[in-house]
Parts: sequence; C-alpha cells; structure tokens
Amino acid sequence: MNKKIIGHTKQIDLLRNAIQNRGHQSFLFFGPESVGKYTVARAFAQNIILQNDDCVWEVCDGVENDINVIVPEQEKKKDKIVVKDISVDQIKEGMRFLMLTSDTGARVLIIDDAHRMTTTAQNALLKTLEEPQKDRYIVLVTDSSQQMLQTIHSRCFHIQFNVAEDEQLQELFESDEYVGDVGGRPGYLVRMHEDEEFRSVVEYARNQLQSFFTKKVYERMQLATELSKYDDEYIQLFLQVWIYRIRNAAHKVQKFTLIKTADDVEDVLHKLQSTNVNKKIALENLFVNMV
Repeated sequence: MNKKIIGHTKQIDLLRNAIQNRGHQSFLFFGPESVGKYTVARAFAQNIILQNDDCVWEVCDGVENDINVIVPEQEKKKDKIVVKDISVDQIKEGMRFLMLTSDTGARVLIIDDAHRMTTTAQNALLKTLEEPQKDRYIVLVTDSSQQMLQTIHSRCFHIQFNVAEDEQLQELFESDEYVGDVGGRPGYLVRMHEDEEFRSVVEYARNQLQSFFTKKVYERMQLATELSKYDDEYIQLFLQVWIYRIRNAAHKVQKFTLIKTADDVEDVLHKLQSTNVNKKIALENLFVNMV
C-alpha cells in the first residue's frame, strides 16, 4: 500500500538533487515528531535503490531487501511498555547489513529515533560515517538531534523538517475534523482518525486546557495528581497538545505572555523526557504557576 507524503517540498528538492548528484552518503533528518521524517526517509531510500531520477515521492513495496531499519527495541515491564536505547549491537548489525551484496547495487540503512543511540553505539557508527562505502547510504531520523554527538552531526548532510500547513493536512482525509488538534503533524492526524486511545488523550487535553485558567488552585492540584498516574507517553502527548494550542492562541490574540506559558510547559515536557524528575511534583509546580 502506498503512503503519501504531505508537504516537505523543499526537503524533497534537496534530496532529489542528492540522488542525482550522489554527493552525500550520510544524512540527518531532524525536526518535530510525527511530521513525516521517517516516511520521507523511506521514500528517499526507495529512490536511491531504484536509481530513480524522476523520484516518485511516496512509500511503496518492492525494495525491502536493500533497505534496513533500526529502531529502539521495546519490552514490557509491569504492564508498561519501556522503550530501550539503541544498542551498539544493533548498530554493528546494521554495519554488517551494509557490507552485504546488494540486489540492486545500493543499500540504505535508516536509524529511526537516532537520538536514542547510546554513546557507545554512536561512536561505533562514526567509523562508517567517516569511511563511507560506495553505494552505501545512512539516514538518521530524529526529533531530538541535540542529544546526538557533534561528531555525528558534522559527518551528515542535514535536512530540517517542519510542521505542515492545515491546508496540506486536509489532503489526507475528506473530513477536516481534528486538523486543529494536531499542530501540523500528519502522523498525529492519521492517529486521530485511526487510534481511539490516542484521540481520547488529545480530546481530554484540549478540554482540560479550555477550562484550565478558570480553575482554582486545588483543582489544578487535582489535575496534576490525576495526570501523574498515567504513563509517560500519555503525559507527554497531553503536554504537547497544550504547547501547540497555547502557542497558537498567543499568535491569534497577540497575547505574547502566553508564549512564556507555552515555554514553561515545554520546559517541563523536556524534563519529563530526559530526566528522572518526579512527575507529580513537576506537574503541580507547572499548573499552580500558569497564568
């Protein structure tokens, strides 16, 4: 089944030139979560394998043998899905894949969520980045490129991705329902239509924000307590909805104090993603001080 790419025309033009000129072999795709970076990476890899100068920019079947994808492994612990870091063994396996004979002449290794590589894994990848083999390509995909070693950055051609326009998102479905909920992220829009649990989180976050600034302190504390009981993915999605909607409101009503509010929410989100901060305390401090 083909998968359509929404937006990213400038990025695709850069990649089309890269395919035609064959001047780069290592690429870093970075930008917000769920905007289509991985989908573009798959289409890019497909066009490299097929040596397609015309470059049909959608994902379809047929070249899987010469494309390998490394993703963080997951395991279940106490009814909770834990996402593990990408290990050095996974990277070494990817290097072995690149060394094998290709069915078509080229091979592409995609590392999704590349920021989750351990430092050891990143260092193992460096040797291949420093000494690329003919017709062997590596594409790193990340929404947290700042977590990656500078030596990795310096050896890759950078392609920055941004959110899509609402008009572009409306191409995905006949109904424009939910477009206002997803902050320009096609991946989120697909999940809003297809994933009931995901949709319920977004709708809950939206409804809570609509009434939040009239809540009393004890009600805000109750919300923090209730939200802290959920898993990390739930809380992070909840806060991402708030960040998008608060920033959007700031620009619409020209109330730029809201931008600081959005920054405060984003700061807590980053702490929850990258540290062992106490979720309940972090949320209480955020909610009580939001104005």
